[in-house]
Amino acid sequence: MKLLLIPDKFDGSLTSESFANAFVDGMKKSGVPFTSRFIKATDGGEGFLKVIGKYKPCISVEVISENPLREPIRSYYLYSQEDNSAYIELANASGLELLPYDERNPMLTTTYGTGIEIKDAVEKGVKHIYVGLGASATNDGGIGIANALGYIFLNEKGEVLPPLGSSLQLIRSIDDSHVSEKVKQVKFYTVHDVINPLFGKNGAAYVYAKYKGATDEVIAELNKGLIRLNKVVSDKYNVYYNDVPGAGAGGGAAFGLKTFLNAEFLGAMDFILKLSGLREILDEESFDYIITGEGKIDEQNLNSKLLQGVIALGKEYEIPVIAICGTLEISKKDLKKIGVFDVFDIKDEHKDLEHNMKHAALLLTTKTAEYFSKM
Repeated sequence: MKLLLIPDKFDGSLTSESFANAFVDGMKKSGVPFTSRFIKATDGGEGFLKVIGKYKPCISVEVISENPLREPIRSYYLYSQEDNSAYIELANASGLELLPYDERNPMLTTTYGTGIEIKDAVEKGVKHIYVGLGASATNDGGIGIANALGYIFLNEKGEVLPPLGSSLQLIRSIDDSHVSEKVKQVKFYTVHDVINPLFGKNGAAYVYAKYKGATDEVIAELNKGLIRLNKVVSDKYNVYYNDVPGAGAGGGAAFGLKTFLNAEFLGAMDFILKLSGLREILDEESFDYIITGEGKIDEQNLNSKLLQGVIALGKEYEIPVIAICGTLEISKKDLKKIGVFDVFDIKDEHKDLEHNMKHAALLLTTKTAEYFSKM
């Protein structure tokens, strides 16, 4: 049996590498003869730079930046000399994991720290900047990034607003006279795995803000703020990017990057196909199954370009896709409808979430051995 492994990380418990290692251990215990090839994938969130570093020669550039609450931190991005490109991970400076639970509030957080990293790369003369979006603590529509690059957001009195989620509803005008010409000479790209619009019931606030510490009331206010931002932007620049699939990625940072920096959206799976040479591998080799993994598979994951990309890849090359997850909250029937051959979860029903996350590798090994020994 020949297997192609393209797993995502299990947030808080397994990296994609540890998933692959635990899976291989399970296959060995199953007694089924097999070979496997591992492709390190990314959804644009945490681990984006590690994926870049695996497939592309880069140097690490350290930056004194700010976390989502604008506290000073040391961060970094990657620079590739061969194509004069910088790779920046939104989660490095603006990520949810940078804040303890009691400090998570997307009304008070900003992507300004990511903007500092982008500004550093711009000032060093980089001509292409790729920003991996995901796992952010923010819902600021990208105004933090824009502010760090010279955009100023003003209220109805002409007063300068801090680039926070709470400021979105107060924005009445934008001053872009301080934006450096260097910024305009850079080609920007976003890499992310979601297709959500900027606002609305499927938008950045309603789908993701609750995981960033927002109450129902705050979510409604943030959504109104994103609507306000879109109105001011469309009135000033005559652009309408709010409904572009993926505009809601990174708490609307994708919208901001497209609006203020003319960024091109890249799907995470398409990005990985090119970066890893995976398509060439599939053209030259045949596989019996593609194995993918997600910490949780539910309705929200159906917006995941990584999962959808793996499914599409399986269809294109006529390779059945088996999905493995920590928790399954959607019916197998629904997953099979969209092209998943089979799916199983690894959790121990008799244990709590903390136990399952702590022992995820062992559970994955055990459940993999059980599953494949019966095939």
